[in-house]
Amino acid sequence: MDKRLLCVLLVALVVALGGCGRREAPDPNAATAQGSAGADAGTQAEGRVTVGSKNFTEQVLLGEMMSQLIEAKTDLRVDRKLNLAGTQVCFEALKSGELDIYADYTGTALTAILKQEVSADSARVYDAVKSAYEEQFGITWLEPLGFNNTYTLTMRRAQAAELGVKTISDLAPLSKDLVLGASYEFLERPDGYPGLQELYGLDFSQAKGMDAGLTYRAVASEKVDVIDGFATDGRIPAFDLLILEDDRGFFPPYDAAPLVRQDTLEKHPELAEALNLLAGRLPDDKMRDMNYRVDEKNEQAADVAREFLESEGLLDQA
Repeated sequence: MDKRLLCVLLVALVVALGGCGRREAPDPNAATAQGSAGADAGTQAEGRVTVGSKNFTEQVLLGEMMSQLIEAKTDLRVDRKLNLAGTQVCFEALKSGELDIYADYTGTALTAILKQEVSADSARVYDAVKSAYEEQFGITWLEPLGFNNTYTLTMRRAQAAELGVKTISDLAPLSKDLVLGASYEFLERPDGYPGLQELYGLDFSQAKGMDAGLTYRAVASEKVDVIDGFATDGRIPAFDLLILEDDRGFFPPYDAAPLVRQDTLEKHPELAEALNLLAGRLPDDKMRDMNYRVDEKNEQAADVAREFLESEGLLDQA
């Protein structure tokens, strides 16, 4: 055998034997670190929930409240998909699993989703939508938050006084000379303009569709005469607007509550306990004040939500 080749083989054998003889004992810390990294990766993949909201101020506030509460009271991490779109988009996202949680209103669920007849009984409507959502969609309604954000028709107080309008029935015969400004969703929903037309005989000279956030400034600046509104909107008193009495009981109760996918609750039952801490803590006046602070004082929704939760003692770590 060539001497050079023999030398190479001998050196390789020595290195191999030396390597075997010098095998170090496994580092227990390294093994633990590797295991922890794997566990963390699994936790991050599974230990997350997605919270969504519709595309108006109150919804973003509720989305932030729920997100911050989950982060404070559970080990879950929250992906926020706030300010998404209207009811149908958020509802479909919840059904498909793109969202795990968002807040909705009982009257919206009753009429826009379930297509059921209007009822003025808050408890009856809540029970009806809770039962139907669980059976049909695998979605759970948690406990109501405490406020009823019913739809309204709203107009400038001075103009209403001049025309002698206090109720929607008063408005009906005058509507042909007036302009309605309303969200695109309100113009299409059965619990919105189509239903009002049928019940009250409203027939505005023009019905302008616009983003929900623009309607209040449109009526305040006299670009329209009447708008759809929400009872908890702080801009109603701020702009000196008058809510017209729904004297024929058209609008159902719109009690707000968190909606959660049932499979998400099965994986993370702690979510129900955390979110139900909000139950009954949000009366109309508190919700109206927070909406006003975001819409008119330009405060950040996340900051306003956090301040409320802190004032209620809800952000203490579990």
